[in-house]
Parts: sequence; C-alpha cells; structure tokens
Amino acid sequence: MAYQCIKYRLTAEGTIPDFLYLGEDGVGGVYVVTDPNTPSPRDNIMIGIAKDEASGDFEIVDSKEWLQTYLANVGAEWTQTDPNNPMETVPFDPVAAATWVWDRLDALNAA
Repeated sequence: MAYQCIKYRLTAEGTIPDFLYLGEDGVGGVYVVTDPNTPSPRDNIMIGIAKDEASGDFEIVDSKEWLQTYLANVGAEWTQTDPNNPMETVPFDPVAAATWVWDRLDALNAA
C-alpha cells in the first residue's frame, strides 16, 4: 500500500488521527466541510493524506478527478485570497486545490 488521499474526521476525543501523515509533503486537515448531523468534535470532514500502510476511520479519495469534483461541489461558495492582491478575494479554485493535494501525494509515493 502507498500513501493515499483521504477524507477523515477528528477522533472522538477531538485529536488528529494517528493515520494522518503530517510530514513535510503531507496534507492534514484542509478544505474543511462541517457536517451538521454529527456532533463535535467529529463534525468536520477534512482532506488529508494517510500514512503508508495506514488503516482506520477514513474514506479513500480514489482520484484527483474525484477530489476536484468533490471540492467544486462543497466549495462552490468559498473564496480564497487573490494571489495577485492579498487584500482581495477570488472564487475558490477546485482544480488548483486538487492539484496541490495530488502533487504532494504523488511526491510521497515517488520517494
């Protein structure tokens, strides 16, 4: 098994799960979506990268395309800082966001 892109939640104790890879090229807890049907501290769904050989309570994101579609749906109303003018915002770019995550995943799996 290799590193995998995942959707996950905090543990029932409100801590970061052990399966999350937080190394230099890792991605942990980005693109947070609140689930109003789940009590805190497990009410936020996040994107991250699972450690190599990880197991646990997470959902594998199968492809960059799936991630891009997911982010386009959940982030339809999101904005982000304009890279050309940090005082302004622009619409969230799900293509760039998915690429950012997937580039880190590819780098980990290539090492």
